[in-house]
Amino acid sequence: MTPSTFLFALTLISGTLISLSSTNWLYLWMGMELNLLSFIPLMATSQSLQETEASVKYFIIQAIGSGLMLTAGIMSINPMTLSNFHYLIPMIFFISMVIKLGMAPCHQWLPPVMSSISWIHCMILATWQKVSPLIMMMYIMPRNMFLMVSITAMLSALVGGMGGLNQTQLRALLAYSSIGHMGWMTATLECSSNLFIFYFSVYVVISIALMTILSNNNMMMSKIPNSIISLSPMSFFMVMVIIFSLGGLPPFLGFIPKWMIISELSSQLMFTLMLSLIAGSLINLFYYFNMTFNFILSLTQQPHFKAPPLWAGLLTVTSSLSSFLLIL
Repeated sequence: MTPSTFLFALTLISGTLISLSSTNWLYLWMGMELNLLSFIPLMATSQSLQETEASVKYFIIQAIGSGLMLTAGIMSINPMTLSNFHYLIPMIFFISMVIKLGMAPCHQWLPPVMSSISWIHCMILATWQKVSPLIMMMYIMPRNMFLMVSITAMLSALVGGMGGLNQTQLRALLAYSSIGHMGWMTATLECSSNLFIFYFSVYVVISIALMTILSNNNMMMSKIPNSIISLSPMSFFMVMVIIFSLGGLPPFLGFIPKWMIISELSSQLMFTLMLSLIAGSLINLFYYFNMTFNFILSLTQQPHFKAPPLWAGLLTVTSSLSSFLLIL
């Protein structure tokens, strides 16, 4: 790791921590901007034209989201706009977070960006970069925005499912999977903050385990069948288990938080939201199974491969067995 990479990684973490610990909207905005300006150089460290283009796209989208967030903050401290447009302020803030997270209907930038960057940057984008916006949505969003939050959750779940059906790029497919999971996390904003933290923690563990194995096997090819050929049988088994867990297939770990959300939504009679989330998850499982069949059909060719790291194996075991421990 070069000194510049270490510096940007440190400020990346610091920006998120500043946002989470701030009690003023201005410090919240400053922390998220510090996080953004630290992640952009990390994305462009390889000096690849594709990654540079992705970093510019990411910067433009995040700048739009930050501008809307700053607008909402300025309106909240102006007595005239606060009295006349008080209903618009949380709406503008919510839209800014939707843009930053890449949720539907503002999701068009996420798959191209994730398909153009390395696996380690995909991992950061899918996990750490979502911490601040999601936590802010959980603590700041008022309860009178139930309809808007529910529509966004339903759209994200359905778009995340249907968008991955015709994808042949592995990282773009995982981007649509991330959009679908954002829909589930947004639905928890209407239920329980503890349920949101649990779901997000499970999602982070599964995503890190999957992308670590894919990165360790140097799977940079764009087409799914071609890139899967380089997997060893052990890596194939680990990826298959993690993918099933990511899709929420019982009895893997990813099923537990989805089952808890379904139970909570049904107890609150939110059947439309619940059915939309289930439909999106079933579509996700369809292309997860399709990906697994591609794995199996490509096992006849066995080139040289790297063994997966020990801690990735431990995360795989956690993804597969933790559901049994939770049930017990």
